[in-house]
Amino acid sequence: MAAGLNIAGLQLDTAPLAQHDGEQVSFNSRSQMSVSLPSSPTALSLASPEGIDCYGNERQVLSDQAKFYNNTTLSDVTLVVGGNKFYAHKLILVRSSDVFERMLSEEWNDGSKKDLTLTEDSMCVNVFPRFLQFLYSCHVKLNIDNTLPVLILADKYNVTDLRNVCISFACSFIIPKLQLKDVFHVWFQYATKCNNVRLTNSCISAMAEKMDDIIGSVEWEDEWVGMDNQQLIEFLKCSELCIKDEFQLWNAMLKWLLCPQFPSRAGEKIHELTEIVEHIRFPMMTAEQLCAVESTEVAQKYKDIFQKHFLQAYKYHALPLTSRATVKEFTGPCFLLRNYTDLRWDKRFVLQPFSACPKCSEVSFRFSTRASTFPQQTWDWDLKCHPKGFSSTSEEFRCILYSNLILDQPRPIEYLLSVVGKDEILHSVSGRKNFSKTRYTADTEMDKKVSVAELCQPNSPLLVEDSLILQITLKPVE
Repeated sequence: MAAGLNIAGLQLDTAPLAQHDGEQVSFNSRSQMSVSLPSSPTALSLASPEGIDCYGNERQVLSDQAKFYNNTTLSDVTLVVGGNKFYAHKLILVRSSDVFERMLSEEWNDGSKKDLTLTEDSMCVNVFPRFLQFLYSCHVKLNIDNTLPVLILADKYNVTDLRNVCISFACSFIIPKLQLKDVFHVWFQYATKCNNVRLTNSCISAMAEKMDDIIGSVEWEDEWVGMDNQQLIEFLKCSELCIKDEFQLWNAMLKWLLCPQFPSRAGEKIHELTEIVEHIRFPMMTAEQLCAVESTEVAQKYKDIFQKHFLQAYKYHALPLTSRATVKEFTGPCFLLRNYTDLRWDKRFVLQPFSACPKCSEVSFRFSTRASTFPQQTWDWDLKCHPKGFSSTSEEFRCILYSNLILDQPRPIEYLLSVVGKDEILHSVSGRKNFSKTRYTADTEMDKKVSVAELCQPNSPLLVEDSLILQITLKPVE
């Protein structure tokens, strides 16, 4: 047995080689020695009355605790659900749920009664054992059928950890694989009812690729016009929508607003109309489309609501791209591109997952725009990005615009390239270039605004859920 440690006199006696957090300290094994503790955090903690935090095997503790699930040993409360009894322990219930804490308090429940009857939806009764077992073991088996009822119980009893597990499972393994009607009628309805942002966004993302069908087909008409205003806004807020153009989305909103089954929408609920219109991206419409919107009966009737949006959109179109890049007013949500499918002068790109991009790799986004030639043609482009360094000797975030298939006629254009977040434009660069056979590239110089270090930092504000989002606008120079 090794000799003891004299705490009072700071005398260290015979001791073996000791190691803590990667540091090694050796003591003379034959004689005592007086030690003056250094000022490192480890040494100070070692000398303090509180000591250093040390932990056992947490997983083993949970495994041992799981043995008490539905076990009469030391059970002090019985939960009755759908006629079934579950032997439980107040300490476990209260530790996991503040709802159970209130239910088991003296104000709620007679302390002399051991049975506690819980009334649950029929779909939740069968999964209650899984729910209760999670409180003991922090473990649950989920599938496509039981995840929603388990989530309902987690929400009802405010078990945050289980809620997060269910939402992560649903977003990763269920919603992307379901029929869109099931996503809309089951998960989207529940998500918006509970105001669960992550679940709502996952549902919108799943439906975004088929947005043309949802807003334009007879098959989806009842679902579209039947949404409440907050559900409509969730769609309008999304930049991932695949639609022809913003004018198409405006017409879909108008169909929702003027639906004969809901006359109050275009009537006394003006505050709701104001909120909805805020999410229409008027600057993304053409000047001709803006004129068409301005002439509608709704816009004429509620000029106070629409006027500021029209003025902002016309101002946006009037300015050259080099000026747009410097106007702070043009950085809000209505200036973010969606995934428009019509042939335009702009395009949105998403690089995901950003974390998986190798160092010094090149990512190429090929796209087509309108052309300034007559008869109407298309111009083809490549935006080549180096998100984690241009080369082994240049750790810069580079974005280079390439013009494809240049003929004898040059392409004088100005460009506006932006890094965007979920709700705003973060950084923009602009410039002019006369593309030709011999001059077919333009370095956008985005590296002057965005660094690789900023992109690669944990929880980078330049990324949206590990995605780098870019948008580019081109405009012919006359």
